[in-house]
Amino acid sequence: MRDRLFFLGALSLPLGILLGSFTSASFPIALFIGLVGVVTLLFTVVRISYVYTGITLIFCAIGFMRIELTPFTIPDEFTPLIDTQVSLQGRVVSDPDQRETHQRVTIEVTHEGASTKVLAVAPLYPSIRYGESVYVEGRLVSPESFATDGGRTFRYDQFLAKDGIFALVEHASLEVTGGRSGVYAQMRGVLSDARASFVSWLAAALPEPHASLASGLITGGKQGLGDSLLDMFVVTGLIHIVVLSGYNVMIVAEGVLRAFSVFPRKIAVWAAGITMALFVTAAGAGAASIRAGLMAGIALFARATYRTYDALRALLVAGVAMLLFNPLLLVHDPGFQLSFIATIGLILGTPLITPLLRFIRHLFLRDIVSATVAAQISVLPLLLYQNGLFSLVALPTNVLVLPVVPLAMAAGAFAGLGGALLPAFGPLFGIPAYLLLSYIITVVEYAAALPFAAVSIPAFPFIVVILAYAGLAYVVWKYRGRLTLSPSSRVHQRLSS
Repeated sequence: MRDRLFFLGALSLPLGILLGSFTSASFPIALFIGLVGVVTLLFTVVRISYVYTGITLIFCAIGFMRIELTPFTIPDEFTPLIDTQVSLQGRVVSDPDQRETHQRVTIEVTHEGASTKVLAVAPLYPSIRYGESVYVEGRLVSPESFATDGGRTFRYDQFLAKDGIFALVEHASLEVTGGRSGVYAQMRGVLSDARASFVSWLAAALPEPHASLASGLITGGKQGLGDSLLDMFVVTGLIHIVVLSGYNVMIVAEGVLRAFSVFPRKIAVWAAGITMALFVTAAGAGAASIRAGLMAGIALFARATYRTYDALRALLVAGVAMLLFNPLLLVHDPGFQLSFIATIGLILGTPLITPLLRFIRHLFLRDIVSATVAAQISVLPLLLYQNGLFSLVALPTNVLVLPVVPLAMAAGAFAGLGGALLPAFGPLFGIPAYLLLSYIITVVEYAAALPFAAVSIPAFPFIVVILAYAGLAYVVWKYRGRLTLSPSSRVHQRLSS
């Protein structure tokens, strides 16, 4: 019964958030649903099954309420400033996103006692750091949706709103007016500076685009890869490895735990947990990395308390925790959606696919292929709905590249740290990383150059996505007896064993 109540609560809360995202007057609806749920629980003395209905309604009401408490629009004090030239004082609240020709800086600004976040599009200079006080000038405009190459509409305004950003400052000029203040800003700033230093060490040890690819594998970020190579990673279905996905974070998690394994159990777990939290924070704390970090943290807790670790439960706990903190992730963050669904595919789909691949004798290769197929199938309906790009080479390129990623990350870390200690020998330390990264780039370039490497799918209604996932859910339910520990779960179990 406890298992059913757990899954009902974990699934009902996102359902409430989903319904509340497309419903006006959410507060009265949430209150009504919550009251009905409470009344239903009172009748459990008559029939115990009523408890399931009551829990479902109560958690759904919590989801409704949470989305109601989340701001969707810019504060009224800033409304008159839209489409005007502004001069605002604020503080940098995220790592600047440096592109080839400009930088995008998220700044929390104040006006008439109200505060909001704006995204300033500014020249690369002056260099801006996290936590600094800045003076921003430029034209304040509302973000607008735009059409993509596949004939779809990208709701850029909603994408920014999930981070509390409701306006852009175009052609901005920035001036640093003060340093970091506050304990959190100082600590977060140190991590940001450490990440920037590591990226510079990589740049000194490796040529481009190898340095940028190593930076993407280890710390996240696509800067420096160039539009052409970046498009190739998209076409081949490998873009996830250069944006610090959950896969990268779990590799780091296992490596950190192994590094601390020489210490007593509790000390190793605490040290690994703190290290993982610092790593995810320094890397920008994206949705996929936070989700993976939370799952790794739960696994570490299980290890410390000698409890059984369940990957699916951990995923749901991580997802619910993230949605309670920021409910807009559910509808407006493609990264969160794809990361969550891919992980479900790994956990539930891999055990169904692995028996079909017994002809692959090598166990490690079989695990890689089955996990890749499961992840690709699980994200395909949503991915096609979002961008319409169906990669015909995604499976073979993932199989060829993913086994090399942990080695490339380790070699990249060796190159960066070795170059920091002995700068004159940086390129020498970078040779192993250069060879591994060259292999990845070569595979991507050859695969993307193949005829019909990717096919563009016309836009289709969202109901098709719902039906597709209903079909996948039915397949998993029908063959659920085959579900055993998947390769993706083995990673988590190794953390908890």
